[in-house]
Amino acid sequence: MPAKKKQVSRGRGKASAPKARRVSASPVRRRTVDPGWAWDDRLPLAQGKQIGNTIYCSGQVAYDPSGKLVGEGDMKAQTRQVFDNIRSVLESAGSRLKDIVKITTYITDGSKFMDMLAVRSEIFGDDPPASTAVVVAALAFPGLLIEVEAIAIARA
Repeated sequence: MPAKKKQVSRGRGKASAPKARRVSASPVRRRTVDPGWAWDDRLPLAQGKQIGNTIYCSGQVAYDPSGKLVGEGDMKAQTRQVFDNIRSVLESAGSRLKDIVKITTYITDGSKFMDMLAVRSEIFGDDPPASTAVVVAALAFPGLLIEVEAIAIARA
């Protein structure tokens, strides 16, 4: 039979629980990450958000910094542009592609999945992030074959 724990009495002979220390929570740092593209100013979105040490990168598509589609019909070219855009968003937050921990990829043509993977392998090498890929009927704008969103850890 286990021994009973001895209650410590404080004050008027009554046992009391230890008092909880009040810790004031400092506000979590929140900021919008903007790579400076003018083409997205008309859209109600942020290209990225940093909350604490986590950076959430909005779905990136194959538009160059001026808003022109890159690689129409070419999954490899679009994938490269998408990751160039992710790199720009992350660099605006002081981070890098190596800091990505999770990506979600949307493609419109499952037969081009291996083309996308080939470019992703060029980018991440033997240390890829956790990932999900989904084949969808279409993306937001005509001509887009791929969209990728990313979550990264901010560099200290």
